[in-house]
Amino acid sequence: MKYVRKLPATDRQLSNQLIENGWKKIKEPRNFSLAVLFSLPFSYLLGSIILWLAYLLKPTLFEFLISDVLSISFSIDFKMLLYILFVFVYMLIHELIHAVFIPNFTKSKKIFFGLNGLFGFVFTTEPIKKERFLVISIMPFFLLSLVPVFLLNLLGFLNWYTLGLCLINAVGSCVDFLNMFLIAFQVKSGHTIINNGFETYYYPMQNIT
Repeated sequence: MKYVRKLPATDRQLSNQLIENGWKKIKEPRNFSLAVLFSLPFSYLLGSIILWLAYLLKPTLFEFLISDVLSISFSIDFKMLLYILFVFVYMLIHELIHAVFIPNFTKSKKIFFGLNGLFGFVFTTEPIKKERFLVISIMPFFLLSLVPVFLLNLLGFLNWYTLGLCLINAVGSCVDFLNMFLIAFQVKSGHTIINNGFETYYYPMQNIT
């Protein structure tokens, strides 16, 4: 796994080579900005799921919604700065989880990670089966948003600070779910996927683990 400063650009020569060898390009947004735009419905859906679960587990968190007096205050202090740091670390863990589920992530030279502004990213040009790709995409949401809500409530630590981390991660998983949606409906089971910059190709190879 290598560190890079930005997402790798699309290699046109590789794109042509893949097409000549029988790979097919999926229909997807042409750049990151469009991907974020098209993923907004998933953002609302995932955020709503986490809030709904939190409400079912601990309704008292939402009592302020029916209170006659609503008071909101905001201040920047050491605790707030520390919380922002936690959010940043949580985002990096999100990307690390993606990487862990990529085959041979400790040895592969085709896996890249880095920071793009305030956001981290993991990118690989390793060929991956459809089913593994779906697992790679969903695990950060599952491990950092869905499971923690239940564990935090069980341990008595579910509050708006901890729920906020789960919620931010859930909303930030929207592009992952957009990619899952595109792959799930365009690529058949057992087919192999490969990324080339912002382009994704698939081919019916069965020998990739």
